[in-house]
Amino acid sequence: MSGADGLRVAVIGGGPGGARCALRLAEGGCAVSLFEPRSHFEKACGGGIPARGIERYPYLLDSRLPGKEIRGCLLVSPSGREARFPLADPLFVFSRADLHTFMLDRAVAAGVRWVRARVLSFHRQGSGREPRTEPHPDDPRGRWRVRALAPRDPATPAADQRGEAHGPFDFLVAADGAAGGARRTLLAGEPREEMSQGIGRYLPQISEDFITLKFYAGLHGYLWVFPRPDHSSAGICATLGSLPASDLRSLMDRFLRGRYPEGILQRSEGYAALIPGAPANGGAARVQGNGWAVVGDAGRFVDPLTREGIYYAMESGDLLADALLRGQPDLYSEAWARRFAPELSRAAGYAGRFFDARFIERLVFVGSRSPAIARLLSDLIAGRQPYRTLRRRLLLAAPLVGVHLVTGALSRLPGRPARGSRSTDR
Repeated sequence: MSGADGLRVAVIGGGPGGARCALRLAEGGCAVSLFEPRSHFEKACGGGIPARGIERYPYLLDSRLPGKEIRGCLLVSPSGREARFPLADPLFVFSRADLHTFMLDRAVAAGVRWVRARVLSFHRQGSGREPRTEPHPDDPRGRWRVRALAPRDPATPAADQRGEAHGPFDFLVAADGAAGGARRTLLAGEPREEMSQGIGRYLPQISEDFITLKFYAGLHGYLWVFPRPDHSSAGICATLGSLPASDLRSLMDRFLRGRYPEGILQRSEGYAALIPGAPANGGAARVQGNGWAVVGDAGRFVDPLTREGIYYAMESGDLLADALLRGQPDLYSEAWARRFAPELSRAAGYAGRFFDARFIERLVFVGSRSPAIARLLSDLIAGRQPYRTLRRRLLLAAPLVGVHLVTGALSRLPGRPARGSRSTDR
């Protein structure tokens, strides 16, 4: 592959990573077909994009994409202790359905051919019906054929819905998520990864001006409530298999009943999803092969602490597009390993200690009293605090934390004048 001229690309999945990659490739002169059967679809997550994501992709503030700017955070520890602090940089929260529609529309406007059909299978041309990940001897460039099925016409018997062949394509992009069929096919035989399960509800007519994060003892994850323009996305996540789904749902529902109007659960819509975890092996997870690559959740490009993935999905789409447009697809793996994989791997290394109940209790305690720790947490949410320097910043903040705690304790001593008052003693 010597360049992008005439390059034909199939992108399977129209989420942020797939849509971003397709748009960039089309703008660069590639012939791109994006396979996504849905035009307006939700995703089981909060929908938050940190400040660095908005700075990187300012078009997300387009007035045609409804969003909510959040400038506050409430942390709730396992014991129920609370810490509320401002966000120095806003978090922007979007409905995933609105975000997907917006990004698909932009991709189409850039020249992407949107195939509104579900991919049934794909294979190398000349290799029969079996998918292959290496070029066929009769087709050294390894062109791909994709079979996809459009939404069924009620007048057509289900038995006749066999799908339509598309192609050939020079390159295949899997952007169909952590549980996607394309991802499973291309990465068949890879070691089983650590995954999280997400269970949640969309709460109608609930839209506060802060996000809520609630932690539980023994839970490698957390509960969230992210307000959107006209509703909130509430959910809970934990390592897959650590707790039955029914137990997770009970924890979430108990919390929601205690904080929101009576009957909110009956009016809510439920969801579930799998969330990938970043590898802790220095980012050595396989993300591409000969003639194919994965982006977004399909590539495990998610922060294992915050579970934030929209920003990383879009960045991975950009990196792959850059490599393909230069005619050097192998640069994709190298660029990801250099720019993002080490940071996500560090986060994975912190995860065990971060979700320890004792650590969370202390963090919430000092976060409610120390502006230095509150600012650190704010920067972490905004994506401005690298994990590489997180421990060092915590250590540097320790003296300030001590000062704030002592000052707070003194202010509560009996007989001490309230802040702002003056003593009349002579």
